[in-house]
Amino acid sequence: MQWSVFGWNLALLTGIGFVFAFPLTAFWTKKGNAWGLLDLPRERRVHETPRPYTGGLAIFIAFSLGLLLTGGLTFPHVGPLLFGGLAIFLLGFFDDKYDLPAGWKLLVQLLVAAFITCADVRIAYLTNPFGDMVALGWKGYPLTIIWLVLTINIINLIDGLDGLAAGVSAIAGVSLLIIGMGLGQSAAVFLCALLIGVLLGFLPYNFYPARVFMGNSGAYFLGYLLGVISVMGALKIPTVLALAIPVFAMGIPFLDTIWAVWRRWRGGNRIMRRDLYHIHYLLLTSGLGPRKTVLLLYGLSLLSGLASVFLSRVTLLIGLFILLTGMGLLFFCLRGLLNMQSAAREREAATKAGKVKDLRGRGNPGEIQTGTRR
Repeated sequence: MQWSVFGWNLALLTGIGFVFAFPLTAFWTKKGNAWGLLDLPRERRVHETPRPYTGGLAIFIAFSLGLLLTGGLTFPHVGPLLFGGLAIFLLGFFDDKYDLPAGWKLLVQLLVAAFITCADVRIAYLTNPFGDMVALGWKGYPLTIIWLVLTINIINLIDGLDGLAAGVSAIAGVSLLIIGMGLGQSAAVFLCALLIGVLLGFLPYNFYPARVFMGNSGAYFLGYLLGVISVMGALKIPTVLALAIPVFAMGIPFLDTIWAVWRRWRGGNRIMRRDLYHIHYLLLTSGLGPRKTVLLLYGLSLLSGLASVFLSRVTLLIGLFILLTGMGLLFFCLRGLLNMQSAAREREAATKAGKVKDLRGRGNPGEIQTGTRR
């Protein structure tokens, strides 16, 4: 099967991404410290020591340079893809620096998603379970825009522990790569291979204890790329379950997003309201520790990614069985997370009363101390 756009070897593409990202991450880590571009410890942060949030610069530059070098200006949709990536990266960078209002961020995300969709990177059809493929026509535009805005934000939500977002994104990239190869979607496979290499070059500096964070700039950019790649690859699969396949590939970020929306709606809070009850935080409060929490979520991401690969290759009946199993597991996960949230709230109440220290070893939630844990 021909997967490569221009005959590039898969391992070579990944290696090029790594070679670009590794030194660039070291460079921007040093510059972030020197220029004071630091993520400071705050109440909704787990780390105790200021860390540069310039890792997103390394990810964006490494990927863009790698794509221009290997794919060139003739790569499919390269101009809109990189221009949209630049816009979403800059949104995240200014959000890191100035903490932009949620409404403004959503507006820019919608504009970027609309731009890339109008550049013909969109969901053009879905499979009719009782017949042939159904062309979506104009309906494909809003569907693609919603999908891209969703993926842009889900990676940002999961980015709460050292190495978590980068590792989960790399695993999702591997899943989408395998699915793309099965479909013969060479451009999607090309982008996946390059992205995986970039993330492997970034992770040595970002894994616990992290020397640099990707920041919102890196998280938005990764979510944007995974969304675009899935539109170019996994969402073109000729099955009625096509929409479920990339959801399974990015399983943990989607689970965390569903959990965030559900708990905030259930508590009568605004959906965009920030809190400290994401999956990784609840696992921390249960006593796992940062490293074990991240490795556990890596493992769950791998299982979810394998499920997405199976979904892309099995018959409709077996695919429906996998989908229903996933929905059942989702129900039990939400119930378990609700119990963990109650336990975390009890711990917070005890912390405020001064009876115990919180997960960062502080006597007061707002107190800033030095350390290495995020």
